[in-house]
This record gives sequence, structure tokens and C-alpha cells, in this order.
Amino acid sequence: MRIRAFIGVLGVLALASSTIVATGSARPQSPPARFLLHANDMFEVAGSGVACKVLSKGAPYPNRMVCFAETKQRTFKPQPGSYAVELAQGGVAVGRVGSRRPLFVRVEAPPGGAAAGSGQATGIAGARAQLAGRNDRAYVAGTNIVCRLWNQTPRAVVCALLGGDGRVPDGTYLAWVSASGVRVAQEQNRRSVTVFQRTNGR
Repeated sequence: MRIRAFIGVLGVLALASSTIVATGSARPQSPPARFLLHANDMFEVAGSGVACKVLSKGAPYPNRMVCFAETKQRTFKPQPGSYAVELAQGGVAVGRVGSRRPLFVRVEAPPGGAAAGSGQATGIAGARAQLAGRNDRAYVAGTNIVCRLWNQTPRAVVCALLGGDGRVPDGTYLAWVSASGVRVAQEQNRRSVTVFQRTNGR
């Protein structure tokens, strides 16, 4: 897959609205939510000001996830000029919303087999989902891309390629997106080593 195929949606990102909400409850007694996302599905990370949307460029490229800081919570509209991450089955890219030129691009080899837990995920049929609990997960259909809430300061979403063993394979990348900015790390011997970081407004 060509590197230039990983980026390009950031410059023309336009998100449709929906009135249905599929919520992963934050109540401790509730089971964790498992969402299976298809093209144009989207979710928000509760209390973070961050949203993600699944986009597809058609065959042979599978679905990919784009995550960004919102202009306002529940708008699902990216802040102009802020940093956004595009994660595909074969690579990751970072760019500014409104620009077609990537600032960071890396190719990675996806793990074999389905992502652990994806078999228990259910579709949301175009609804807006929400990751509210620490064990909630969003899976991108046809890929190994999995996202979850990062419940630290600042609260963020973290996305990566997940193997069938439930681990992020060595050499692949993890991406964090918060209202403050983005961070990309590479998994190295079960350690996440930061390789790229930017703060919004800089």
C-alpha cells in the first residue's frame, strides 16, 4: 500500500450528524461496550473533547480511523488547524486539519488474524457511539484497529493494531489523541516509545 494512501482525508474532513446515541455506560456494574464500526460510523470519548470517525477510500484500501479534537463536545467537527491522526491497517499518519500535507507517516505490518475481542463487538448502524468506561472498545471492521479510552490527564483516545493474542505487536504504532494534541509511539519489547508528538496551538 502506498504511503500517500494513508493521508488526505484530514484536509477535507466533513462529518455528518446523527441523532441516535449508542452509549457505553460508565457505571461499574455495566458490562464493557464493544462497538464494531463501519465506514462513516463515529464515536466520542466521554469527557475528552475528542471524536473519531471511520472513513473508507474504497478498494483495495480497507476502512481507516481518523481521530481529532472537536470544536465543541458532541459536534463531531474537528478544530481547524489542530492535529489529527489517521490510522490504517498498514500505517499511521498525522496532519493538521485543513492541510493535505502529512507531518508524520509510518508504514507498519498488521498482525495476522482478527483483533482480540472483535468477535464480541456489535455494529452501531450509523449511530454515534461513546467510549465512557476504561474497558470499552471500538473496533474498525475489516482491520485490526482498536481504540479505547485513555483515562489519564489529559483524557484521550488511544488506537493501535491489536493482535489475536490481545497485544500490540512489536514495531507497530499506538496513537493518542486528546484535546491538547497528539502523540505517536512505537511498541518496542512491550514498551511504548514516543516517536512523534505535537501540541495543538503550536
